[in-house]
Amino acid sequence: MAAVAAVRQMEDEPLLNAGIGATLNSDGEVELDAGVMEGAGLRAGGAACLRDVRHPIDLAVAVMEDGRHVLLAAAGASRFAREHGLEMCDPSIFITDRKRQELLHGADTVGAVARDSDGHLAVAVSTGGRTGKLPGRIGDSPIPGAGLYADDRFGAVCGTGLGEAFIRLGLARLMVIELQHGMDGASVAKGAIDHLGQAMHAQGGVILIPREGAPHAAFNTPAMPWAMAQ
Repeated sequence: MAAVAAVRQMEDEPLLNAGIGATLNSDGEVELDAGVMEGAGLRAGGAACLRDVRHPIDLAVAVMEDGRHVLLAAAGASRFAREHGLEMCDPSIFITDRKRQELLHGADTVGAVARDSDGHLAVAVSTGGRTGKLPGRIGDSPIPGAGLYADDRFGAVCGTGLGEAFIRLGLARLMVIELQHGMDGASVAKGAIDHLGQAMHAQGGVILIPREGAPHAAFNTPAMPWAMAQ
């Protein structure tokens, strides 16, 4: 899955808030979340509060493929990862430059949306969450309908920003509903960010790819680097 491959690579980039180099919680530790969803069968998997799983996105995929649950967290998620042969690690591997990580207040979640030649859609997301978050906090990234959503009939979405706001609004699912109602992708992306700012007074960004046509992005943060490939 191209979306998963892209996110997996970004989990290895210390400058991004996912995997190595992710933000620290209030105890000075890294806790990671990740989620994935396929639009063909609405299959989804998420993993949260991870400390010793080398690639959280791999665990999200394993949860999705196992199929019994959608979201696993903390020690139970790590046990599931070990039982399924995923790469584990010492939690210290994620902490690179402690001072830099402590300053990552505006750090972005990483995510990717993809559409293949058969029209199938997928989305993958990974994050370290908010700097200084309470231990055990779970954001929007592993939650279908909040930080990600994919439906082959309409489109796929991923988001970055204040996770609590995305959860309260169900923003990713809302965007796909608007695509379902015939709105164009650019308007849906811009409208979602306007709604995020007006309803929640929150910052963030979204990337979406509709069932047909080009991908779109929108954000109300100072910047949100993104790219597309065909």
